[in-house]
Amino acid sequence: MLCAGVVHGDLSEFNVLLGEEGPVIIDLPQAIDAAGNNHAQRVLLRDVANLRGFFGGFAPELLKTDFGPEIWDLYQRGLLTPETPLTGRFARQEGAVDLGSVLREIGDAQAEEAARRLRMQVPAR
Repeated sequence: MLCAGVVHGDLSEFNVLLGEEGPVIIDLPQAIDAAGNNHAQRVLLRDVANLRGFFGGFAPELLKTDFGPEIWDLYQRGLLTPETPLTGRFARQEGAVDLGSVLREIGDAQAEEAARRLRMQVPAR
């Protein structure tokens, strides 16, 4: 689903049926746009953790995997396809935050908004 830009939003063992051609995911009313929702990563991680917890009851080795972050990282980098091999391992990169870059981005966004408001003749707050 994520390859199509969609996160289920409530994925559990109850929403996966086995069809003739393999698993079929159902119950999509709460699906969200992965690129357009600020909570998409968190929701995907929860969905994957739900399945890991359920299937881990039958295959305890799954409880030690980290598929959610691995899948999200591949998606963000544009490398996720239905054929992408997954390892279940993910090495988090931790480093210093470039605060100057973050502040410049905020300043640029504020300047863009101020310019937009001027064009729209709406006073800035």
